[in-house]
Amino acid sequence: MALMRDTDVLLENWFKYKNFAQMEIDSYNQFVDKHLQSIVNENKSIVPKIEEVRIELEDIEVLKPRIVEADGSPRNEFFPMEARIRNRTYSSPLFLTMRLLRRDVEQDVKKTYIGELPTMLKSKLCHLQGKTDEELIAVGEDPMDFGGYFVINGSEKALTSQEVLSSDRILVNESASDKINAEVISTKGAFKGRVRVTRSKDGMLSVSFPASPRKLRLFGLLMALGLKNEKEMRGAFPEIADIMNDVMINLEANDVKDEEEALDRIGKYVAPGQVIDYRLRRAQEVIDAFLLPHIGTTKEDRRAKAYYLATMATRAMEKAYNLRSMDDRDHYANKRLELSGKLMEHLFRHSFKYFIKDLTFQIDRTVTRRRKLNISTVVRPGALSERIKFGMSTGNWIGRSTGVSRFMDRVNYLGPLTEFRKVKSPLNKMRELYEARDVHGTHWGRLCCIETPDGPQCGLVKNLGLFAEVTLDSDPEPVEKLLKSMDVHLK
Repeated sequence: MALMRDTDVLLENWFKYKNFAQMEIDSYNQFVDKHLQSIVNENKSIVPKIEEVRIELEDIEVLKPRIVEADGSPRNEFFPMEARIRNRTYSSPLFLTMRLLRRDVEQDVKKTYIGELPTMLKSKLCHLQGKTDEELIAVGEDPMDFGGYFVINGSEKALTSQEVLSSDRILVNESASDKINAEVISTKGAFKGRVRVTRSKDGMLSVSFPASPRKLRLFGLLMALGLKNEKEMRGAFPEIADIMNDVMINLEANDVKDEEEALDRIGKYVAPGQVIDYRLRRAQEVIDAFLLPHIGTTKEDRRAKAYYLATMATRAMEKAYNLRSMDDRDHYANKRLELSGKLMEHLFRHSFKYFIKDLTFQIDRTVTRRRKLNISTVVRPGALSERIKFGMSTGNWIGRSTGVSRFMDRVNYLGPLTEFRKVKSPLNKMRELYEARDVHGTHWGRLCCIETPDGPQCGLVKNLGLFAEVTLDSDPEPVEKLLKSMDVHLK
């Protein structure tokens, strides 16, 4: 009985002091703190068709929500209840520092209003954060409401967590034609590219990645990445007899003599009919940008990419000789959940690209019409705000995802609790996909094995357990620095 009482106290305190939407709020805060600026840094320099003009983007700043009345007067005290009643969007203004240069001479510098970002309730941007129960009641809010959602055009909208395959993780599988594939979804910023090393039945190894030639031989690519001779290439693989056998078969079939010839093989595919210097340069650009960009996109990273490809090939060969089993795609270690912050990052990156496209168009038009060029005249804030608001209103997201944003269920107190714990898989609901819909052993303690809808969505829409928490992604750079300081280096 004493144990039961202790458990009851623990449960009571968990639900009393734990905010169910805290992981969504933390994810959104991380997006505002780190990812907004990183998206701006990805597009730091804008060069329109008029070559002598350039715009440099610097710091982005997000203010707390405010409202601009019909007469143009701004008001900073803008609370969510007013947004609900007046069918307005509860959003924060975005200000971006921009520098306009003409022939490398600075013409104009301005902190410019570029649009609105929907504000999550109880996040660090929200006026409700840190208020006492009495203060919340005074502004028309329920003190027991846990936030974690948005107010768009007066409607309460929550974002559904998306279940995706883990990026930058090698998975081994077998295709219908008895070929064994080692795949990785390499992700850097907005770019996601699937890199695949395939071992055929006769032991030959080939590679495919975005913009690569068809049937590109692995050992030819290793040579293009800087492994100069057979000894270096053999050294990239473990000294296991079966694996060395496959390595020797591939080395004998490799007809590439040096790095330049290996690059030219790729160059003839990506820049056919061009002179050799241009072909070599294009081949290097393709390797740097599209082959395993999560490792790096510079010339210095090519050797690390070669060893990573060798590791992928090793795993495919180990599966062929039954030295390892196939990877289970439904195992939850191979999955990641994209919370509100990550989903907002995807939407903002897409909208910001459109904003830049509109900005270049406005610059070109202004110069062509011989009007005075300054930052105020070329920035159109609606270009960014409209795209974000459209995604939040309709639920149509980047990558053809639908139903990401949905109305909050307010039928009873338990309604929002289940809404916040929903997890949606991107798989097609019209296909059978029996294994993906089944309860997996690794769901234990993470996902509810009972709560799922009937019909086509069965097993694809799931619910996190009430005690389950999702951690945020963290920057790997400090860990890499620590490992290097301990003399843990690549071969």
